[in-house]
Amino acid sequence: MSISQTIVDFADIAIKNGGYMEMDRTYIQNRVLALIGEQALDSCNRSKTKKSAIQLLEPLMQQAQKNKCVGTTSVEQEMLAAQLMDLVTPPPSVVNALFSELYQKEPKQATDYFYKLCKQNDYIKTQAIAKNIVFPVETEYGALEITINLSKPEKDPKQIAQATQAPSISYPKCLLCIENEGYLGRVNHPARTNHRMIRLNLNNEAWFFQYSPYAYYQEHCIILSEEHRPMKIDRQTFDRILQL
Repeated sequence: MSISQTIVDFADIAIKNGGYMEMDRTYIQNRVLALIGEQALDSCNRSKTKKSAIQLLEPLMQQAQKNKCVGTTSVEQEMLAAQLMDLVTPPPSVVNALFSELYQKEPKQATDYFYKLCKQNDYIKTQAIAKNIVFPVETEYGALEITINLSKPEKDPKQIAQATQAPSISYPKCLLCIENEGYLGRVNHPARTNHRMIRLNLNNEAWFFQYSPYAYYQEHCIILSEEHRPMKIDRQTFDRILQL
């Protein structure tokens, strides 16, 4: 498959996922061209490929490396990959509107939609998680699962050296704050361009629902407050859990 065909197929997925309309096709294709360092798109047919966005991402990344528009470190490559996958991800307003619409019909439909989206756009690292070694065992107390986590990549020496020299930036305040949604990332902070969160109201406070990129268990999710504050378990914690 030519790189132009890959870009056209990638645009198909972006439109299908609901973040864009057909009139946005040229815009999407040109954004991909710019990100991978290509100058022009050859004429090609709509192939109606059955490949996923993650499968199409690999040749796009290879072309970007060939064109020397992405560095060799894992951080640089993850930042570019997240920017590409952001194009096949609807913006937060659309994701939340679709979630709310589905929730009115059946809450499970809403969480199924969001979970599927986060896997399709490579925010949940399904390929990396598949490398984990799992030991399930039945005990008198129920099923127990021991996991050797091989999914989260270790930092290489070059990345560690760059991180020590990088200026100290307190934005986002932590790895879970709302400011991570759409954040480009840097050498000492992970890429979050393709990250989305669902808005919640718990006890009249603004909260957010997201999935974990390196899941420790099936549909591993996180609920976080809009306010960056120390984690504390009190009466309000249980009120929120019951409301959730």
